[in-house]
Amino acid sequence: MKKIGIGIDYSNICKDYNTSYLDRDNTDPATKKCMKKVMVWTNDFLSDLLKDFDYNLHNLTSTSLVSVENLASKRFLFYSLEKEITIQNYIAQKEYKEYKGLISWEQEENDAILIKNDEDGGAIYFYFNEDSRVKEWISTKLADFSLDEVPFDIN
Repeated sequence: MKKIGIGIDYSNICKDYNTSYLDRDNTDPATKKCMKKVMVWTNDFLSDLLKDFDYNLHNLTSTSLVSVENLASKRFLFYSLEKEITIQNYIAQKEYKEYKGLISWEQEENDAILIKNDEDGGAIYFYFNEDSRVKEWISTKLADFSLDEVPFDIN
């Protein structure tokens, strides 16, 4: 089954701020305000998604449950000028299933969602089966957002 993704740019959340300047080490009040807004939105959105689909969160290669707060954090969502961002991959699914990596996840016939952060710290990406209910749910829930459809890429 073909995997596709939807990218959610943070400019949809902080409409009055140039989100290309988001940097988790920046202490500028406007930057901090926007980052807080993005973190609250991400927490609420992921909580709704997990609840509606009865999913749990895991790191791609770990059996340990991950909290929504881990994803809705500066460390995951935003770039740092002091050190390069580490691209992280999380899986939302009903029960843990082991994947050896992104290729393994892509090749599996599953209804899981892959959640990735953006290397520039300006967006969050959700990947899933092309014809999944999740795509419909996200598109409906975020009808007012400008959503970017992105191809699945293992990089």
